[in-house]
Amino acid sequence: MLDMMLNYSDNPYWLIAVVVVSTFMLEDLAIIGAGLLAASGKMNPEVAFMAVLVGMTIGDTALYFVGRATVLWPWLAQKLDTPMIQSQVIPLQHTPWQQLMLIRCMPGLRTFGYIACGIAKVPLGKFMLANSLSIFVWAAGIFMVALYLGRQYAENLEQWLWWLLPVVLLIFILGQRKVRQSLEAEIEESHQQDASKASS
Repeated sequence: MLDMMLNYSDNPYWLIAVVVVSTFMLEDLAIIGAGLLAASGKMNPEVAFMAVLVGMTIGDTALYFVGRATVLWPWLAQKLDTPMIQSQVIPLQHTPWQQLMLIRCMPGLRTFGYIACGIAKVPLGKFMLANSLSIFVWAAGIFMVALYLGRQYAENLEQWLWWLLPVVLLIFILGQRKVRQSLEAEIEESHQQDASKASS
């Protein structure tokens, strides 16, 4: 699918749109893809990196506002009242900077984490500053590695890129699911221990 989208047009604006939209679905894979596009010469490296930053910022900020919207819509608050989200609310209220950095490094936490930022009423300015810093550091590290490796193997890039991407996508999805299941199990165990202490 990504192959078809990228081959649909060599228009730079189309490629920017593909990178931006792809960050809404799979951030890390979008960063790697943007780095490889830059390495293959399809995109200017600076433009590719900026597209990644813009996409990640829009996606994270939208999730933050979903969390803030729970104040206005009780039905949404009830729908988002899950252990994965609620377990992050108190840490975000006490140490938002540290928790935001942790969320950025944990793919299984991101969607829940940014929604939790809104529910925890982390000030928008503080959220934007901390999140922008974490986005830049995280994206820059992954992008530079993808760009370097892409340039190192530029001659073979066109041949193996589209075969490799589905494999990387599958590994990423399975890894993210495993991380999420592990986190959910830890949270459930913690709740059971708390309930056991309360009853004794």
